[in-house]
Amino acid sequence: MSAEGPRFRVLHPAPGGGASVDAATALRSWREDRPDGVGVALNFISSVDGRVAVNGRSAPLGGTADRALFHALRARADAVLVGAGTVRDERYGPLIKSAPVRDARRREGLEEQPLALIATSSLDLDPTLPLLRDPASRVVILTGSRGKVPACAAHIDYVRSPQFTDGLARARERFGLAVVLCEGGPSLAGALGAAGLIGELFVSLAPMIVGDVSGAATMLRGTGPPAPLALELRMLLESDGTLFARYVAG
Repeated sequence: MSAEGPRFRVLHPAPGGGASVDAATALRSWREDRPDGVGVALNFISSVDGRVAVNGRSAPLGGTADRALFHALRARADAVLVGAGTVRDERYGPLIKSAPVRDARRREGLEEQPLALIATSSLDLDPTLPLLRDPASRVVILTGSRGKVPACAAHIDYVRSPQFTDGLARARERFGLAVVLCEGGPSLAGALGAAGLIGELFVSLAPMIVGDVSGAATMLRGTGPPAPLALELRMLLESDGTLFARYVAG
């Protein structure tokens, strides 16, 4: 590992001998090299046997390299979409913690913090969550409910619609969101698949086997694409035995 963070060996597209890059360099052109349309980019980590969590959390599957790419993706996104259950389970905090990264976003004409889009029907969100305690965070609640989350320090807006996909479309138009990154969970990813809204998939393949045990979900749950969704491999990296792939929906 270098002083700038973990290094990744580029396997595809393959330059001569395989270049070594950091996370920011690997994703530098992502905003420009995206398919047209309103698709959402999914980001998951998965075990070799297809499990995206251990005891309900994704962190045990990841390491330093996965976290570096995770944060590099956030740094290039207009909004991060997530289900309320994932916000609770993973104890979400401010999306961009690094001051230099916030400064870089501002120089590129982006907001310092991506918008946090939280899909929830119950509005069951604890105001003491680090994300909601942060006055600099911008949160949009996608819900069919007429209620509100408890008072908190973060700035909260609501987009209310009985249909999640309609609410997401309204949020994108209202806040000018070109690049939406979804970090789960599986039910939310399934809903995006069913609506034909999976435009890209970033997946980190951790070299471990979890098994079909409680708290070890799969990537999409409940629903999914009406037919198998063909994907084109655009990027493949390797670091310390973990593979990192980017696919674009065909």
